Amino acid sequence: MPELSLIGAPPSMEIARPGPDRPTRSVGCVTTPELVKSLAVRSLIRELRATES
Repeated sequence: MPELSLIGAPPSMEIARPGPDRPTRSVGCVTTPELVKSLAVRSLIRELRATES
């Protein structure tokens, strides 16, 4: 379960980390040539590229 879903879990519930083979979520961005010129879109793309694993 996502970590935020476990906030307030009862003490009887055991929480274990899934380990290195845990599921992952990918994030992508699609834009147009016109919008890629905007500072906001360039900043978003820069941040997405910086966090690639």
